Amino acid sequence: MKGSVIFLNFILFVHLAAVCINASLYDFRELVIWLCYIPIATFPYYLFEKKYLYRMAVVLFFLVGFVTLTHWILLRGPLTASSIFIFLNTNFNEATEFLSVKLTFRFLWLLPYILLFVLALLYPPRIRKTVYTNYTVIAVCLAAVVFFIENAVNGRFLRKATPQTVRAFVSFYQENKVFQELKKRTINQVDARLPDFGNSHQTFVLIIGESANRSHMSLYGYRRNTTPKLEKRNDIIVYQDVISAYSNTINSVLSMFTESNLDNQKQFNESISLTDVFHSSGFKTFWLSNQLPIGIWDNAVYNMAQTFDVVHYTNNTANSSFESTYYAPYDEVLLRPISVALQDTAAYKFIVVHLMGNHTSYEKRYPKKYVFFDEGHDKKTKTIDKYDNAVLYNDFIVDSIFSILSDYSEKYPHVIVSSIYLSDHGENVYDENNDVGHDYSGTIPKSNVEIPFIVWLSPRYKMLFEAKYSIMKTNKNLPFINDDLFDAVMDMNFIDYEQKNPQRSVFNEAYDLERKRILPDGLDYDSK
Repeated sequence: MKGSVIFLNFILFVHLAAVCINASLYDFRELVIWLCYIPIATFPYYLFEKKYLYRMAVVLFFLVGFVTLTHWILLRGPLTASSIFIFLNTNFNEATEFLSVKLTFRFLWLLPYILLFVLALLYPPRIRKTVYTNYTVIAVCLAAVVFFIENAVNGRFLRKATPQTVRAFVSFYQENKVFQELKKRTINQVDARLPDFGNSHQTFVLIIGESANRSHMSLYGYRRNTTPKLEKRNDIIVYQDVISAYSNTINSVLSMFTESNLDNQKQFNESISLTDVFHSSGFKTFWLSNQLPIGIWDNAVYNMAQTFDVVHYTNNTANSSFESTYYAPYDEVLLRPISVALQDTAAYKFIVVHLMGNHTSYEKRYPKKYVFFDEGHDKKTKTIDKYDNAVLYNDFIVDSIFSILSDYSEKYPHVIVSSIYLSDHGENVYDENNDVGHDYSGTIPKSNVEIPFIVWLSPRYKMLFEAKYSIMKTNKNLPFINDDLFDAVMDMNFIDYEQKNPQRSVFNEAYDLERKRILPDGLDYDSK
């Protein structure tokens, strides 16, 4: 009896912890599923009375339970395919940085769980075979089998009869096949072309930030003066209501660069990309990045970058992904490669600048001279200080790029130059749920997706396309999702592509401002 009670408590402990950590996200069907697997997993032990069979079942339950419990501790919710994908694209140092901001007393839940695991191994339940126990065991096993068969027959075994952790790994496997296909991606020649602008050349610069929450930018009304340089500029258009489609870099960047969006759910590997369109229109393409070129596996953004004509990584001086992040240079190292790319003799240039931005750990994203906010006396306020310092430094970087473009336009007045700065996603820095990071469980916090979106245009652009410039200024307060950047960029650069949809471009008078902003959590952002 003692062994049976220990084993049952061992199994139920994970569910108790989940309910205590965040009851609103716990699905009680999980408990039913686990209870159905117990008789199936332990029946061989009851039948043959071999302790190793029992211990094999205990170890299996422990491994699944440990992963499940650890995820609940870290993210206060069930494991998902997205969690696995992000974790496997995270190097050791990023993982330690993540744990440093997530380390809480909730980790103490692991101690009793491990103790119960050890006790369950040491004290197997005693088997007393009687007519009553035999019938009881058979009845319980049959009930579990009926449960599984009923779900299998109705085509919902994976969704309704497997633990969430198992479902997450299966879903991850399926999604990963799509990302692996991106490794094979090459340039697709599409029917895209530019109008004749006479002797004018054209350059478009797309600046992708990292983990920038616009609510921490004084440009958007934040209480601290974190964006003094951008606020002084009178040559930018600041869009007020832009959100990211996803709360992670990979999905967000791929959706920005392809025709895939939240509405059509088109696979990234099957989608036409901005690289395809610009290349087909006669542009020379440049990918300049201070992000990591290496990781546990080739990441999908890196694979997409390889389709550009010129690929330059500044964060590549280390011998491993651990060192690469630890010794990541500050984003100012990108300023010279940007200037070099602008001087390229190609008449038409598409330049992508991928910043490290506000990536954790925040204090590693800026030099010491940018330690301006230093008021914190506890972990929470210190973290906010570090993030705001990173925003302040990012203000210097983005402003510097715009200034480089301004100088370039002045030197080469015949070139039509345009630029967009936006972030891949936002960052929750204790803005909601007393949490930090861009992970989530259940409902996506607004701070995870609220991003800056800024447009810079050269004097020649404004002169030649006065009507477009007027529309851009008029539409700056309209709601927009960055998964429509694909259409917006083509519209901004006047690329004629048969699949271009002006209703999805916030720069167009035909823009559909009634689009529902339903995010991956299934909820309407504007109704939260």
